[in-house]
Amino acid sequence: EFANETLRTLCLCYKDISASDFEAWSRKHKEAQVNMVDRDAALDIVYEEIENNLMLIGATAIEDKLQDGVPETIAKLAMADIKIWVLTGDKKETAENIGFSCTLLRDDMQIHYGEDVNEKLMSRQSKRRNEPSSMFRPGKKKPSEPYFPGSNKNALIITGGWLNEILYEKKKKRRKLRLRRLGKRQTPSNPQDPMNDWEKEMRQIDFVDMACECEAVICCRVTPKQKANVVSLVKKYKKAVTLSIGDGANDVNMIKTADIGVGISGQEGMQAVMSSDYAFAQFRYLQRLLLVHGRWSYIRMCKFLRFFFFKNFAFTLVHFWYSFFSGFSSQVAYEDWFITLYNLAYSSLPVLLVGLLDQDLNDRLSLKFPKLYLPGQQGTLFNYKNFFISLFHGIFVSLVIFFIPYGAFLQTMGQDGEAPSDYQSFAVVTASSLVFTVNLQISLDTSYWTFVSCFAVLGSIAIYFGIMFDIHSAGIHVIFPSVFTFTGAASNALRQPYLWLTIILTVGLSLLPIVCIQFLHKTIWPSVGDKVQRNRRKYEMQLEEEEKKKKTSGFQRNRASRRSAYAFSHTPGYANLISTGQSIRRRQTAHGGNAGRRPAL
Repeated sequence: EFANETLRTLCLCYKDISASDFEAWSRKHKEAQVNMVDRDAALDIVYEEIENNLMLIGATAIEDKLQDGVPETIAKLAMADIKIWVLTGDKKETAENIGFSCTLLRDDMQIHYGEDVNEKLMSRQSKRRNEPSSMFRPGKKKPSEPYFPGSNKNALIITGGWLNEILYEKKKKRRKLRLRRLGKRQTPSNPQDPMNDWEKEMRQIDFVDMACECEAVICCRVTPKQKANVVSLVKKYKKAVTLSIGDGANDVNMIKTADIGVGISGQEGMQAVMSSDYAFAQFRYLQRLLLVHGRWSYIRMCKFLRFFFFKNFAFTLVHFWYSFFSGFSSQVAYEDWFITLYNLAYSSLPVLLVGLLDQDLNDRLSLKFPKLYLPGQQGTLFNYKNFFISLFHGIFVSLVIFFIPYGAFLQTMGQDGEAPSDYQSFAVVTASSLVFTVNLQISLDTSYWTFVSCFAVLGSIAIYFGIMFDIHSAGIHVIFPSVFTFTGAASNALRQPYLWLTIILTVGLSLLPIVCIQFLHKTIWPSVGDKVQRNRRKYEMQLEEEEKKKKTSGFQRNRASRRSAYAFSHTPGYANLISTGQSIRRRQTAHGGNAGRRPAL
């Protein structure tokens, strides 16, 4: 009854044993404690010998209510196509009712239990035995038919005992210990079957595949080690990025095993927080961690990597084209100081700010549309395809930056009647075109503009011209004549109007195809983010209206009653009442030996 009300139950039992029985059991317990092999399994056997024929004194219900925002958070994570598994030590009835209360389970779902899906797993194994073994080797393609045909809304609820049959751990350890005590050698369960270990592995793969077909999975009555093993199975066979979140000491193994560990600081100690990568106070903050900050971080990193590759390809390949016209003499196309300062001062700040501050949508719209999280799961913003796109983009820009100035310098005449078609002027024009193109290209890819972003783009261009005129001046050449050799090159080249037209033509031809492609892509093949950006003002007005309705409704939830009441006690409390034998004797006498009556706690 308590479990059906999503309450946890605490039971207190005891039994009387004689001194001789205790001494005999104590000797076995000490032997198990000093056992050097399979100590845990040995202790389990010793504990099972004494933990029987217990008399129940009483039971009490412990309330464990959900925190604020748990159902909403789980619903949004599910809309983002995140598979949610609940690993808990509660009994099946409690775990199932908690699943319904946090909307992980819904009435329109078809719930499958571990005992029910055994037949599906056994039929898959029998079919595998009848097929050639090479078709079902680990890593090979398995049968494509689903485990639950005809239904897309499925949920799986399994227990720790059923999970042991998949993990093959507890039985294996106890069997080894019993055989060692009997002095027997361990033999395979089926010596005629050389594929025994392989079948166990395939059974685990079938379990993971079947569980991933479900929208929700609840594993109840599981130990901390089983929690970690379930996470390991998903990491091993699905190659997925796993996140574990917990608030107690029994979640530490699971948090450490997952790729990302999140600890909730609260009433159940700080063990989970100390073992985690991220820590916060309530479960509802997980939606901001993933759907807002995690999404922003992924977009920023992908933009940073794509642009970093692009700007270095565009910069480096100009040397490659120039080598065809310099007799492969290893002469560089730019000035030495430009090569030194290009990644340091001329193009680094805008890229870093995009990698730190850029956001395509604000946090409220990111939470309103969880589908925006899908590109990060699918890895669509940076992969081999995007890398080669950046490569070809850099090749195209390097061709434009080199050959348009080269064509302009073939037959030219300045205003003074002299031809400025020298190597130093050519290097100044190509370098100026590259700096303009790179900084304007990052401007096209920037979604979140601030004063710092404008300063980074314009400041990088200003720094380039300031440093270039300084190192090309006559004064610094007099001080260091062997280091600064481009004396007067910048002022001589940039005073010619047709060279400025050459720079404008080069930058325009470098950016025009990219602008056209982005326009067509957002118009004809818009992504979910593009559609939200297009109607951003409308959605922001809707959010403002919803907030006004909440404020005017006057309905406020009693937050104090939504706190978890299940905690580790940091004060003595009723510890003496439970541990002393006198209280047990008194309660037994007071109730007249009625062991099943609930005490008045």
